[in-house]
Amino acid sequence: MTANAVADRAAPPTVDSEEDQRGRRRKAIVLLILLAGLLVLLLIFGWYMIFRKPLNPLPIIPDALRMPAYATSIYGPHVGIGVAASSDGSRIYVAETEGDRALRVFDAGGKQLAAVRPPAETGPEHVLVWLAVDPTTSNLYATDRATGEIYIFDREGTFQRTLTLAKRIPGWQPIGIAFDRSGNLYVTDMSTKTPQIEVISPSGNMLRTFGEDDNLSFANGLAVDKAGNTYVADSNNGRLMVYGTDGQLIAQVGRGAGLGKLGLPRGVAVDDDGRVYVGDATAQGVHVFGSPNVSTHKLEYLGFFGGEGIRDGRFNFPNGVAIDARGRIYVADTFNDRVQIWSY
Repeated sequence: MTANAVADRAAPPTVDSEEDQRGRRRKAIVLLILLAGLLVLLLIFGWYMIFRKPLNPLPIIPDALRMPAYATSIYGPHVGIGVAASSDGSRIYVAETEGDRALRVFDAGGKQLAAVRPPAETGPEHVLVWLAVDPTTSNLYATDRATGEIYIFDREGTFQRTLTLAKRIPGWQPIGIAFDRSGNLYVTDMSTKTPQIEVISPSGNMLRTFGEDDNLSFANGLAVDKAGNTYVADSNNGRLMVYGTDGQLIAQVGRGAGLGKLGLPRGVAVDDDGRVYVGDATAQGVHVFGSPNVSTHKLEYLGFFGGEGIRDGRFNFPNGVAIDARGRIYVADTFNDRVQIWSY
C-alpha cells in the first residue's frame, strides 16, 4: 500500500460549506413556488372547465336580423319588371317590357315552359308590367301598361280572360297588383283622377278604396300581409306606405341616403314572418324591414342585400320582388336580364 493511498483512506469526509447549503435551500424554495403556481393553474383550469363562460361572449344574432343568401338565377327574360311565383315555387313568372314583351313561365329549375302574350283581339300592343298570383285559384294576373287592362292567365300561362269590373272606371290605369288571402285583388290605380288603392272582390265589385289623401305618384309594388295590412311602393315619392285593414296609414319609410332610407322603391313582398322586402332600383338591392309599429308609425330596419354589378348577388336596376311559401325570394334583376333567387 502506498503512502498516498494510506493518506486518502485516512482523510476525513468533506463537509458542505454554508454557502452550498444556502444554495440548496434556495432551489428547494423555487421548486416549491413553481409547484404551488402549477397547482393554482390546475385549480383555475378545473374551475374554468366546470363553470366556463367566454369572457366576452359574442352576441347572438336574432333570426329577424339575418339576411338571405344568394342561391341562383334564371336567365332569359329581357328587361323583366314584374315577377311572381306559385306558392310551392314550381312556377315562376316574369313580365318582359322589351324584346318580345312576353309573359315567361319557368319551372323551379329555371327551365322555360312558356312564353305567352294576350290575344291580338285584346289590343294591338301590350306591355305587361306587374304580376300577382290569386291564392284561391292559382291564376296569374298581369297589368298591361299599354291597354290599361288586367289580364288573367292560368297556372301554365294560358290566357283566360280580361278582368271585368262590375262598374267600369273611366280612364282606369292599374299598375301594381296583389291579393289578400281571401282572393280580393288590390290595385294601385294611377289614372288621371286622384291616385288610390282599390280593393276588388273576386266577382269584380269595388269593395273599398284608400290612399286618396297621400298624393301617391306612380305607386308600383304592392303587397298584403297575413294580417291584412297593405304595403305600397310609392315610387316617385321614394316612400313605402303601410295601410291598416281600415285603410288608414299606419307607418311609412321615406326617401334618404341613410340606412333604412329609400331611393326608388319598386317591388314589394311580405313573408309569413312579417318581413317586408322592398326592391330599390337606385340602391341596387333589396331593403328588409320588420312589421310596422303602430305606435311609432315606423318599420324596423333589418338590413339590405345586393349591390351594383353583374356578378351573382349583384343587381342592375332591380324591380319586382316575390316570395313563395318556402321563403324563397325572387327579384327581377331588370337590366341584367335575369331573375335572382335568394333564400335563408
